[in-house]
Amino acid sequence: MVKLLSFESLSLSVKDFLSIKNPVLSNEVHIKAALDWLKIAQDRTEDGGVAAWYSLATGWSRSYIETTGYIISTFLDCSRYFRETDLKIRAKKMADFLLSMQLPSGGFRNEVPEKDQNSQPIVFDTGQDVLGLVDIYKATKEKKYKESVIKAADFLCSIQEKDGSWVKFTYGNCVHTYNTRVAWALLKVFQITNNRKYLKHATANLDWAAENQTSNGWFKLNNFPPPNSHTPFTHNISYTIEGFLWSGLILKNSKYIEVAKKTGDCLLDLYSKGYLNGAFDSKWKSDGNYTCLTGDAQISLVWLNLFIITKDEKYLEAAKRMNNFLKSIQDTMLKNKNIKGAIKGSFPIYGDIINNKGYCRMAYLNWATKFFIDALLAEERINKDYES
Repeated sequence: MVKLLSFESLSLSVKDFLSIKNPVLSNEVHIKAALDWLKIAQDRTEDGGVAAWYSLATGWSRSYIETTGYIISTFLDCSRYFRETDLKIRAKKMADFLLSMQLPSGGFRNEVPEKDQNSQPIVFDTGQDVLGLVDIYKATKEKKYKESVIKAADFLCSIQEKDGSWVKFTYGNCVHTYNTRVAWALLKVFQITNNRKYLKHATANLDWAAENQTSNGWFKLNNFPPPNSHTPFTHNISYTIEGFLWSGLILKNSKYIEVAKKTGDCLLDLYSKGYLNGAFDSKWKSDGNYTCLTGDAQISLVWLNLFIITKDEKYLEAAKRMNNFLKSIQDTMLKNKNIKGAIKGSFPIYGDIINNKGYCRMAYLNWATKFFIDALLAEERINKDYES
């Protein structure tokens, strides 16, 4: 059971219990509020990384190496869109932090070390850091970033299983289909190097993962290891979809895009009532009454891209509906800067107390906030295309 440790925790929980929402404003207002919180999360650390979360129970965490990687991409994207050079400067600071977290093997640590603490590399984390470092390399042309991603990509290739999966240096030392986002990272390294080794290893993983999609669109081997739920969160499911979709777009591969679309359509059907549960089993049944806001933001971005690909308005309508829901959850009026503009793990914030289920309960997450920005920015670009 989640313990409500403070008056603030209690008041925020009651607000969610009563389903009291916040004003839905323009996308730009919500994006900038989220960016402001991520800036605070970065400033709370002394190493240039971005704090993983603000917990109502324990306060600010240390920098999260994995998510700092893909937050770089969001800051660069917003820097170009809003023409704010400060965001690019901050992204570079994040990138330099990542370089300090890279191990001699080429992999990235799974957590910031304390004194002489050893920290193992993790396949997924390494892939997410590569995504951001490729983007900062393309933005700056500084060789150190290219050298870093090549070293990381070589590490990932060297430990890949013959069937295309990864087992060594993974969470729980077991296979995960959501490592399709690592395959996507290898493809991004392929794009800047033309080294077909990275293409070969990326497609090997994508082909393996595609074999683990069931006839109803669900992915096997897609959950986090214990003590997490055996039922995959929509966050995991969306990770896997993203890996296929972004890889398919890079390669112009209709097979991978169709794999992504199949699962995206399943989630679209489940969202028909305007609410998406936080986790789904192999029969698309949920064992908890809450929503995973990170997964919500991710699937919104997927739907927006499926709209761009197919021109089918159903994807755009669903994504806009989801984005408005997320905007109503984000509080842009709070005085408490520790949570103002951030996106929490679950809605309600305490998850499902009766079944003791939820995703990162009683906390505000840097990755949820990042994906929220990505979804709103994608919608803004589509809106402007319509206007023009």
